[in-house]
Amino acid sequence: MANKIILRGRSITRGVAEGKAMVTRQFFGFTHGVEPFTGTVCDERHEWLGQNIKGKVLVFPYGKSSSSGGLFILETIRSGNAPAALINREVEPVIGAGFIMAKIFYNREIPAMDRFDQDPLEIIENGDFIRVDADHGVVEISKEP
Repeated sequence: MANKIILRGRSITRGVAEGKAMVTRQFFGFTHGVEPFTGTVCDERHEWLGQNIKGKVLVFPYGKSSSSGGLFILETIRSGNAPAALINREVEPVIGAGFIMAKIFYNREIPAMDRFDQDPLEIIENGDFIRVDADHGVVEISKEP
C-alpha cells in the first residue's frame, strides 16, 4: 500500500491532473528548454536533458524565462506534448501566463500550483505518483513503501 502525503498551496490555474513526478532542484525554462514538437528537454545545461515532459508532473523551484516562455508552453500544448501539471515553490509570471493562456487558446486546464504549506522539493521525488487538484489547492503524493 502506498504512503500518501498532502500538500496545500496556491492555485495559479485550475484543473485536476495526475502523473509521475519529474523533479529537479534546478530552475527550468520552456524557452529553448523544451522542443515543443516532441516534449523533449533540449537545454544542454539542464539535468533533464533528453527527458520527455509529456504527461509528467513537473516539480522545480522556479522558472527561468524570457518573454517568449508562454509561447513555448502554448506550442508544447498545441503539439500534444504538455506536462500534466506544474508544481513550483513560486510560479514565474511568464510561465504562469503560458498555463493561463492554455485555457483561453486551447480550452486546456493544466493545473499549476505554488506557495505550499511544505516545501514540495523536500517531499516529492522522481517517480512519485502525484495528483494535483488545483480546484481545491491540494496536491496528493503517493509513495511506494
